[in-house]
Amino acid sequence: MEKMANKVARIPNLVDWSTGEVRLMSAKCNSCGTYFFPKEHYQHRPGCSREGVEDVLLPKKGKLASYTVQYYPCPAPFKTEQKITPYGIGLVEFPDEKIQVTGIITNTDLKTLTLGMEMETTILEMYTNEEKQQVVTWAFQAVK
Repeated sequence: MEKMANKVARIPNLVDWSTGEVRLMSAKCNSCGTYFFPKEHYQHRPGCSREGVEDVLLPKKGKLASYTVQYYPCPAPFKTEQKITPYGIGLVEFPDEKIQVTGIITNTDLKTLTLGMEMETTILEMYTNEEKQQVVTWAFQAVK
């Protein structure tokens, strides 16, 4: 937890690390059972009464449902202080929640990516802000 003390999320309300694990902040509609990410982006099922939406954290681990490898820098407004190309973009499925989330794949040999492999949510350090904090976003990495 100490290593997260000087970090700030690039976009608030997407990632939680207060428990010591990096988890995506989601929401669940208790009427239709749909999960949302980001949690403010409600896409209910047809006919849903849209009642009883609650904040939840997605599990730390999911399965790689799809991916691609990019060989060019991330387009603006995304910025990093480090060179990350080539980088993977993965669609990670959280099967019990029936939701898939896209994110950059980091700390993983891109040649080892296979569909269905276990991935875990982590952070990607982007840059240092004027307050000397590390600005971070969510990412996925292969489970070791």
